[in-house]
Amino acid sequence: MGYLHHKERASLRIHCTLCNRDFQDAGGLAMHTAAKHGSSKQTEETKTPHFKTIRNWGIGLGALLLLGWLFASLIPNYTVPDLNVALDELDVSSIPPGAVHWHPRLTIIINDTSVPLLENLGHTQGKKIDTYLSGMGMAPLHTHTEKDGTIHLENNNPRSRPETVTLGYFFYVWDVPFNATCIFEYCTDKGNLTLAVNDKENLLFQNYVMNDKDTITIRYTPF
Repeated sequence: MGYLHHKERASLRIHCTLCNRDFQDAGGLAMHTAAKHGSSKQTEETKTPHFKTIRNWGIGLGALLLLGWLFASLIPNYTVPDLNVALDELDVSSIPPGAVHWHPRLTIIINDTSVPLLENLGHTQGKKIDTYLSGMGMAPLHTHTEKDGTIHLENNNPRSRPETVTLGYFFYVWDVPFNATCIFEYCTDKGNLTLAVNDKENLLFQNYVMNDKDTITIRYTPF
């Protein structure tokens, strides 16, 4: 009976799964766990929230990157890599042999809404190119801060580079498309595009050689 009683008591012992030790009752196991495995338990408890934090940050970052990509894909890409002026079609008769300092005015109307010219174009915005022609660290065609569409055409030798006096060159400095079929992203497959110089229709578009005090209007009207 003693042997069986001892065997029965042994079978009732509680087992610690962390270190394989046996205990007579739950109280002993609880004391053992607190004394020997408290730090391990704490580590396990704190590990999960930390993992969840990293996971949440990762999900948030991924969502932000996705939104950024979607936003960038919605921005139209209409930069102009090459000047599209036809040199053999330019009327250079009005270009003097010496320096010029002219001020044509340009108005752009898209769907009955006036589009302002970019300020400081050819200096701090757009393309800062051919600055040797202006001699002032700006493109020979540039703008300042006027609100009336004034283009500053300051060129020490326009005859040497007649394309730098054209309307097409101005839009090239702006780095946006302009020709007989498109202005910005607005094209003739979905509307009418016209050019008028001094209140007269002009079909030269980007090849028009500007003159001092020109009044130029570009108008796009959707169908």
